[in-house]
Amino acid sequence: MSDRPSNPKGGGQRQSPRRDPNEIAAHVRNRDRTEINNHVRNYDRTSVDQHLKERERNAAARERTLAEAQTRSKARAQGEAPSYLPQKKPRSRNRWAIILASAVTVLLVAAVVVPPLAQGFFRSLADANPDLMRIGLISDAVASTMGERPDTPAGTDPTMVKFDIAPGESSSDIAQDLVNRGLLTDRLAFTYVLVTDGGINNLQAGSHMLNRTMTPREIATALQGQPAVTGDTVQVALREGLRMEQVIAYLQTLPFTNFDAEEFYTLAADPSDALKQKFPWLDVIPAGQSVEGFLGSGVYDIPLNADAQTILETLLQGWQDSGNYQVMEQAQSQGKDFYQTLILASIVEREAIHDSDKPLVAGVYQNRIDGLGGVRTLNSDPVLIYAKDTMNLRDLHITQWPDYVFWTYDGITSAADFEVDPDLESYQVWHSRGLPIGPIASPGVASLQAALNPNTQDGYLYFLGKNDGSGDLVFARTYAEHLQNIQLYLGGSPGPTQEPSFGVPDEESTETAP
Repeated sequence: MSDRPSNPKGGGQRQSPRRDPNEIAAHVRNRDRTEINNHVRNYDRTSVDQHLKERERNAAARERTLAEAQTRSKARAQGEAPSYLPQKKPRSRNRWAIILASAVTVLLVAAVVVPPLAQGFFRSLADANPDLMRIGLISDAVASTMGERPDTPAGTDPTMVKFDIAPGESSSDIAQDLVNRGLLTDRLAFTYVLVTDGGINNLQAGSHMLNRTMTPREIATALQGQPAVTGDTVQVALREGLRMEQVIAYLQTLPFTNFDAEEFYTLAADPSDALKQKFPWLDVIPAGQSVEGFLGSGVYDIPLNADAQTILETLLQGWQDSGNYQVMEQAQSQGKDFYQTLILASIVEREAIHDSDKPLVAGVYQNRIDGLGGVRTLNSDPVLIYAKDTMNLRDLHITQWPDYVFWTYDGITSAADFEVDPDLESYQVWHSRGLPIGPIASPGVASLQAALNPNTQDGYLYFLGKNDGSGDLVFARTYAEHLQNIQLYLGGSPGPTQEPSFGVPDEESTETAP
């Protein structure tokens, strides 16, 4: 009979026998440890490390948040303003610093780039429409680029050119025509002068006489003056200090239809009896001398078809109607030789710029004529230059005179050694004593008055231009003082073989025509 219990009735599942706990523990202890060790070694340690670090950061953040909350709570309890997080302050400052630096950079770039672009745009507008220069911003933009441009000539050709302005012609068209004719190279400078000086609406229709040595400012002024040709007349404008050949050169540039330069020269070089009958005062001119010194300055409207004699008589009449004639009468009433006064006045005219200096300049020459201090030669640059120009003109045809440059020292290397033609010996005033035999130019009233009443009281024998553009003169009684003035104002000394000239630098030292 078996010891195991039989199945219950109905055939149910048989129960498994219970395992001994000690057997189970032994089984666990004896499990293969190799598989477990491999699993541990192959576990992804990177993920574990990242997880641990993230937990540490979160813990630190929670601690900071808790500390900040406690700080704010404590501050509120004590009535203080809450403090901001320390680590956020530098970030705030840096952000604003970056914003500020960016704004400054933008402003600097704008300051450098925008003005030139704006000024260029404004200048383009002004060139296209000169009236816009009346607007401050546009005028300032143009003015900023002008500098010396309004006073810079287009060229060096002194030939006079007739320039016509049609009635109603615009300033823009006039400027372009000047450029096309080569009389103007800087259209904007010309227009700027017209607008700023108020002459843009004052340009005169008609024929004007211009040349390429004129600056935009001078051209603007000339075109606002009376035209050289107005209907049936030609305007002749003469200034003081011109010699006779300069006047003839100038007249050849004007649009006269019946003018003969050679005939004019013949009539002026040897006045006829008929001319002296019409102008009796011409008797003061010694035989063999020309009307040099008597071609009056001023503005004359002369018929377009005038001949040489008509033009000469017009100029002589102008001299008679001027204050020069009154000085002549004054000299004659004092028993003085007016022709000698005229010669001295012509030298003073070429030497002195300011009327206030002229009596002293005349006094220097009068002292030398009188032999004060043993000095008897005039040593006048303009007189010697007159002789040089006269010899040069003799080698040119009269039609070439308009191109000749008058009153320069070119060709004179040493005043004392410069040789002149025999008939011009009195003009070599480093050798010849006293005045030359004739005038060297047509003087004005101030120079004639100075020559008639020279200031000799201070005993001056020398004078010198300051050479600073002012035209002012300095005077000296002795040669030693004169040398000091040369050192002071010219920074040098004269050569060892010649006594220095004491003439002022001529502001019109490159003259051609009036």
